[in-house]
Amino acid sequence: MDDYEPTLTLYGQSYAMADLPQVARDTLVSLRFVEERLRQLQGEMAVSQTAHVVYAKALKHDLDPTAAVPPS
Repeated sequence: MDDYEPTLTLYGQSYAMADLPQVARDTLVSLRFVEERLRQLQGEMAVSQTAHVVYAKALKHDLDPTAAVPPS
C-alpha cells in the first residue's frame, strides 16, 4: 500500500494536508483559485500585448504605406 501523505509547502515549511484546520483548507482553495485566475490573466495579457503590436504596425502602415514598419 502507498504511504504517500499529501503535504502543503508554504514559505519553506511543510504541512500535512490531513492536519490542516478547515479554515486553512478553505483559504488554500481560495489561493488556488486566485493562482489559476492569475495564469488566465497572464495569458490574456500576452495575447493583448501581441495584438497591440500588430494594431500599432497596421496603423503605422495605414498612415504612411511607404514607411518601413519597425520589427517587433
